[in-house]
Amino acid sequence: MKKSLIALAVLASVAGVAQAQSAVTIYGKLDLGITKLTGDTTALGLNNGAQMQANHASRIGFKGAEDLGGGLSAIFQVENRFNADTGTQAGNSLFSGPVFVGLAGGFGTVKMGRNWSTIDSVSTAAIDPFEGDGIAGLNVVTRARINNTVTYYTPEMSGFGGQAQYIMGEKPAGAIASGTDNDGYAVGVNYNNGPIYLGAGYGVEENTDKSNIWAVSGSYAFGPAKIALGYDQRENKAIGGIRTPGLPKAKNWVVAGTYEVGAGLIKAAYNRTKDGADNTLNGVPGPVFIGGTFDKIEKLSIGYQHNLSKRTSLYADVARTKYTLTSNSNSVTGFGLGVTHNF
Repeated sequence: MKKSLIALAVLASVAGVAQAQSAVTIYGKLDLGITKLTGDTTALGLNNGAQMQANHASRIGFKGAEDLGGGLSAIFQVENRFNADTGTQAGNSLFSGPVFVGLAGGFGTVKMGRNWSTIDSVSTAAIDPFEGDGIAGLNVVTRARINNTVTYYTPEMSGFGGQAQYIMGEKPAGAIASGTDNDGYAVGVNYNNGPIYLGAGYGVEENTDKSNIWAVSGSYAFGPAKIALGYDQRENKAIGGIRTPGLPKAKNWVVAGTYEVGAGLIKAAYNRTKDGADNTLNGVPGPVFIGGTFDKIEKLSIGYQHNLSKRTSLYADVARTKYTLTSNSNSVTGFGLGVTHNF
């Protein structure tokens, strides 16, 4: 009997070690609120009735790591995004959030799959106080997440970090040749130390035309306040690198700031996007490119987030967006109230 108890104790300790070496985390977010648009909604084809919508897509995900020994770990993440008001999935994919598997060690980290865009993650996404979503989210000319990527992250050294990303377009039937099937690459660097953040990225994507994308951003925190500036640009050229009239060249400016007030956070941002041609931007519409072509889009966003706990918060946002085409312009004001719970 004593030997049996010893054996069970040994097995339990081994199981505990195995569990410690391989950990899986379930996480998620539920976000739901009410939004209302006023202004030139009819001209822009927008719904002006009150709607139940989320400021951020609700999600549930799984991520984990397995200790392989020798300082090497296997890592993974899969994330489903859905609409909390209807239960339907957000987008056309079951897992529209990040989905990757990779290895991490002293050399850095390598991830393969659907991952965050290198350019966006080191630039606008790092300074947007509204996290790119909802009626107040900032417009960008970069993509947030990209399929079929291999991304390398350097180890962080005194606040400095870097990324390199390769995109395999894998366009289905109809691709002319390699280089015209949404292949691409991107590199990014950032510095994040104390109150200072600086980031820059550059990339190329090739389909029927060639997109050159670059972005820079920075922020500085002092006391309860933080200010941020950002600029990103996408220029489309014909394959071969020659600028073709009519292809889009979009420029995007961002000025943003936050101010902590007790358990709350005041947010504000001004966003200006200018484009001389088709604003669909090679299939990258962005949150404010809706149902048409515009020469210029200006957006002013103000919001307040009140933290009830570390996991639950209330928010109130208002944003005014002006859409201009040649000499004509239309404006819309949006209001949003909601609650977010993280787990």
